Amino acid sequence: MFSHILAGVDGSKESFRALSFALTLAKQFNGTVDAMYSIPPRIYAELAEREVKVEEPTGDVKFISMLQQEENHIRDLVQSYAEKEGISIGFHTRVGDPVDSMMEFVSTSNIDLIIVGSSGKGMADRLILGSVSTGIVHKSPVPVLVTKPES
Repeated sequence: MFSHILAGVDGSKESFRALSFALTLAKQFNGTVDAMYSIPPRIYAELAEREVKVEEPTGDVKFISMLQQEENHIRDLVQSYAEKEGISIGFHTRVGDPVDSMMEFVSTSNIDLIIVGSSGKGMADRLILGSVSTGIVHKSPVPVLVTKPES
């Protein structure tokens, strides 16, 4: 039924709940999962030049951007979740609006289900700030499953 699932991840607990759900469904349907991490342009502009010091296991020290450190951390977590389920996973990073980035990926990748987490925001926050999950639901050409936060 669902052979290729796209999960949106942003580092939040809700997004990793959605990823877990995607991996469970993929296992049940013998499908594949891709995870997408989108960096909004405003965040990219603010943090791309900021560097952090990283010590390698060899003892070498290097400097990488804060964004690269965050992306590496999220990628490692995504891989860890997938390994626990015994599923290989594709990981994709985009700089751009998360909704537009996911819709572009869906249009070129034979995705048949998108799973994203709900931020749990109320109506007032959605009206003021917008909502990635709401945008995906409205723009997606394929079914969308929005996971709710744990109560």
